[in-house]
Amino acid sequence: MHASRSTLTIALLASLGLAPSAAARTSLSVCGLLTAKEVAAIKGVSAKCTNAKPTAGPGSKIYVGNWAGKTPTSANAQVTITQYTDPGVLQIAKRNLDQGLPGTPSKVTGIGSAAYAASGASSTAIHFNVGNYIAIIVVTTSGSSSASIASVEAVAKAVAAKL
Repeated sequence: MHASRSTLTIALLASLGLAPSAAARTSLSVCGLLTAKEVAAIKGVSAKCTNAKPTAGPGSKIYVGNWAGKTPTSANAQVTITQYTDPGVLQIAKRNLDQGLPGTPSKVTGIGSAAYAASGASSTAIHFNVGNYIAIIVVTTSGSSSASIASVEAVAKAVAAKL
């Protein structure tokens, strides 16, 4: 009987256009989304990553991974993945995707279904949407130079491909 329920669930999800693996995901290791080589695209960021404990958000679950800098003054990166279970809240998050960036947002193509990036005095960030996920990648630097948008976009493409 359990096998038939699973089959029905998968069939229902397929009819709704949802991938069973995405709908069934109950946890996410953000650190596991990037290889050391992919993280190396951002100058100064080490491969050392720590997953924060997942937290509940409005109609969602929030997962965070933090990559340390190679030195105390090197850049560090944070990747936040919010998995939405409430379609209405997801629509609001999609509508606000270009907000909260460290500078004037620019639309980016080729990453998820929508993406915006910006660079400010000491940080560079990109926000993007893939399915029922919103991802935020922020690279913070010490001093006066921020990470290149191109390097953060490369990391975003790697994350998007695994969501």
